[in-house]
Amino acid sequence: MPNLLSIRGVSRSFGPTQALLATDLDVAENDFVTILGPSGCGKSTLLRIVAGLDAPTGGEVLLDGRRISGPGADRGMVFQSYTLFPWLTVLENVCFGLRERGLPRDRQLDIAHAFVGKVGLKGFERHYPRQLSGGMQQRTALARALANAPRMLLMDEPFGALDHQTRELMQELLLSIWEAERTTVLFVTHDIDEAVFMGSRVVVMSARPGRIKSDVTVPFAHPRHYSVKTSPAFAELKAELTEQVRSEVRAAALLA
Repeated sequence: MPNLLSIRGVSRSFGPTQALLATDLDVAENDFVTILGPSGCGKSTLLRIVAGLDAPTGGEVLLDGRRISGPGADRGMVFQSYTLFPWLTVLENVCFGLRERGLPRDRQLDIAHAFVGKVGLKGFERHYPRQLSGGMQQRTALARALANAPRMLLMDEPFGALDHQTRELMQELLLSIWEAERTTVLFVTHDIDEAVFMGSRVVVMSARPGRIKSDVTVPFAHPRHYSVKTSPAFAELKAELTEQVRSEVRAAALLA
């Protein structure tokens, strides 16, 4: 598959603090790449640079061969915190980006209703965010991002605030949508189990200043069933990645 995203020598400093060392990463079209690493290693910084929300100190990011210089509709972002507009209903939140793009109202509604159905919120179209659980709010945020047909979906620990059961259901939901839509995904998480289950590749970052320590292919086929988590191969890969992350945590503790 051709590369959709190319990160070339990207670094980021905040004053005297080096958050991210020169980093190279390629993401193929339709791929699902998860990013792991200890707290403060630059995972979210890298994602925000790809989103165009932060500017790199050095290097460049190319999407479809074009340099990223700011936010754009070709990248959809889903954050850990709930970022819905509280004064808009579920349906109107999903319509928001479509309206900003100037689509006719009938087309907005057709697309929004389709994605509300895909995330399992049919019947909740007229509810406001305050009337929804955390998982339902994140489903709405996911539908809003996907409705704009982005070239790439960027997710910054989107399930981190959810309880364990809801988190697992959201993982399965996102995978099922990705398997159908094949939107390229770059997904930041602290959860090693989640990284292995969700990703076709797992990128492990070092302790700050962050750099890519390893890039591991996940050998499980799609569609991927939750029962893969109980397999010996899953446990073996999870153990390998756990040791990689823990070694970085230990290194960071020694330097502190």
